[in-house]
Amino acid sequence: MSREDERPEAGIGEADYRNLAEALPQLAWMAEPDGTIVWYNRRWYDYTGTTFDEMRDWGWRTVHDPEHVAAVTERYRAAIAAGEPWEDTFPLRGRDGCYRWFLSQALPHRDARGRILRWYGTNTDVTGTRAAEAGLRRSEARFRALVEASAAVIWNTDAAGELLPPQPRWAAYTGQSEEAYRGWGWVDAVHPEDRAHAAEVWAACLESRKPYQVEYRLRRADGRWRDTEVRGVPVLNEDGSIREWVGLNVDITERKEAEAEVERARAAAEAANLAKSQFIANMSHELRTPLSAVIGYSEMLGEELEDLGQSELLPDLRKIETAARHLLSLINDVLDISKIEAGRMSVSAETFAVDGLVADVTAATESLVGKKRNRLAVDLGPDLGEMHQDQTKIRQCLLNLVGNAAKFTEDGTVTLTVRRHAEAGADWLSFAVSDTGIGLTEEQIGRLFERFAQGDESTTRQFGGTGLGLAITRAFCRKMGGDIAVESEAGKGSTFTIRLPAVLTPEDAAEAEAEGALEPPEIPEHEEHDAVLLVDDDPAARELLQRHLEREGFRVRTANDGRDGLTLARALKPRAILLDIEMPRMDGWAVLHAIRNDPDLAGIPVIITSVVAEQGIGQALGATDYLVKPVDRERLKSLMERYRPNGVEGRVLVVDDDADARTRLRRTLARDGWSVTEAENGAAGLERFDAERPNLILLDLMMPEMDGFGFLRALRARPDGNVPVVVLTAKEITEAEKASLAAQADRVILKGSLSLAEIGRQLRALYAREAEAPVPSGMQGLIDRLAERDEPA
Repeated sequence: MSREDERPEAGIGEADYRNLAEALPQLAWMAEPDGTIVWYNRRWYDYTGTTFDEMRDWGWRTVHDPEHVAAVTERYRAAIAAGEPWEDTFPLRGRDGCYRWFLSQALPHRDARGRILRWYGTNTDVTGTRAAEAGLRRSEARFRALVEASAAVIWNTDAAGELLPPQPRWAAYTGQSEEAYRGWGWVDAVHPEDRAHAAEVWAACLESRKPYQVEYRLRRADGRWRDTEVRGVPVLNEDGSIREWVGLNVDITERKEAEAEVERARAAAEAANLAKSQFIANMSHELRTPLSAVIGYSEMLGEELEDLGQSELLPDLRKIETAARHLLSLINDVLDISKIEAGRMSVSAETFAVDGLVADVTAATESLVGKKRNRLAVDLGPDLGEMHQDQTKIRQCLLNLVGNAAKFTEDGTVTLTVRRHAEAGADWLSFAVSDTGIGLTEEQIGRLFERFAQGDESTTRQFGGTGLGLAITRAFCRKMGGDIAVESEAGKGSTFTIRLPAVLTPEDAAEAEAEGALEPPEIPEHEEHDAVLLVDDDPAARELLQRHLEREGFRVRTANDGRDGLTLARALKPRAILLDIEMPRMDGWAVLHAIRNDPDLAGIPVIITSVVAEQGIGQALGATDYLVKPVDRERLKSLMERYRPNGVEGRVLVVDDDADARTRLRRTLARDGWSVTEAENGAAGLERFDAERPNLILLDLMMPEMDGFGFLRALRARPDGNVPVVVLTAKEITEAEKASLAAQADRVILKGSLSLAEIGRQLRALYAREAEAPVPSGMQGLIDRLAERDEPA
């Protein structure tokens, strides 16, 4: 055979193959039929940093990884011996000493008779590819581990939304076979009541290509239905088309049960809170009833002792009465705290002069400060102006602070300092009450505003109190947008400072100016000083009360809000004003304050007709008509005078389950010439009413068999049931009970307190009528439903 026959290809020399190999990006080489490598291209030497002499014959093994070279050599020799193409992957060391992975491939070149003439091979760097493949394998392993570790049921579908096997997690959870869940068969594992919704939402998401999110009950392999939260998202191809959907079902049964338990607990808490409120209301009744007896009998005994000339016993009786009234004030503090805790405390803004408020507080606390030989000093800053705030609560806070200062100071000075200042673009008022008393330690200050807490036990023993006053004061201040702070040093006195915004709610200045510029209306001469003015924003209430009053011979003028009412009062100067409290633009308290500070109006009696219970504000502002249980004899006498028919005997029906209370009322009324009939409950009261129709009914609310509410409903349903009713109760009235009373009577007269002399003077002048005038039964709107707070002054 000639050398030409042994050449790889006729017309192509080995040099051509070498030139081609030099142009390759891989490491290229040639080997003899027995596998001995006889040539490497330049890229081999560039990468390995070797020479041909180092690589001659089987020298290539020196650049192989020692851990791999033996196995590579064995596989290489086997391929050469078998004459089969060679392919293997292994690391090769570069000139920098680092190993990189290469894919080595070689093919034998044969002559016409099939003899191997040469082996032509290449080594391709696959380090990056191997790293990517390894990363992908790790990612897939992590994903599989995540799927296995997840408590969720993970699934995937094709682009059309059909579930395709295998779905191991779905099958394991639901117990469905591959045939059962394939396509849309998964719906069969959904609760029958939820299937339509689940399938409908899934179809809509497939069409809109939006994520799938729904909740449904899924049947577990054990046959139990479990609540699941389902989420699925589309996986997109590079062109934006959907390749598949991937989603999961999370078992939320425990969460649902926990939420249901929370809801049950919330409902139970609300029920408990309602029961607590009812308990406190009942407690107030049960506590106030015996206290009413103590106070009532003390007053009656005092009168009888005076008649018998045994006035030396009066001081002891006055101590009993004072102690009972103190107990009532403590009960009221507990009720205030209860309202704060229940979130039922509200604020009502009105516009008032700051110096006028301070004057009220000073007058109310002067005697208290002087009990321990203290002096009250007032330091008012310039331009205090007005506030639009809850005047009642501010007054209560200041009275509490001044009272505390007087309690803990002897032969010293209590100073009330008031300043107005700007802060963050708004006006604020600060009220600082300083004393020269016993002071407080840091530890005492730390718990000072806690409920039922005082400085220490010795303070409680020495000075008394419940520790509620400051807690209530802080709650009031924060409700009004401010706060209270204290500075003190033991033995050197204390300073309590209240900071409040001057305006609780913004007002429209332009509207206020326009309203303030109202021209007084023209008043006919015959109406001036003779009409009754009715101010109420409720049209139905105005119409009803106006009809009652006009039927009884009164001339009535009406106004639908406070500002119009005040303007009309100044023009009309009526003989009496019936005033609601909760009204727009200017509430009743602001109107009452303006009336009492107007020399032309100050003498006009004002009857508060409202369901709002604001302790103490009526006394401070000068309201005319109030009743308080326990009922003072002179107060009751003055009230009853207005309803006594002229020239005939007045008949009163007393409906109360408390026999002592009935006895006290009967004895008091009998002394004034009234004929009294008693009834121990509502049902008995209706029987007494049928037997002899009274001119007036005194009604308790809490009674057995038929309570006061039932009695009122039955009475008002009768054709002759328009008898005036005075509700005398110690019960704390709820909103529902207020609504019930509002449906059965015309209006509510607030319970508050006034001096006995003032009550007598104003009431006697209020409804003095001609001898032939009928009993003003329409005035029941002034006395029905006396169902608010029961605090004496």
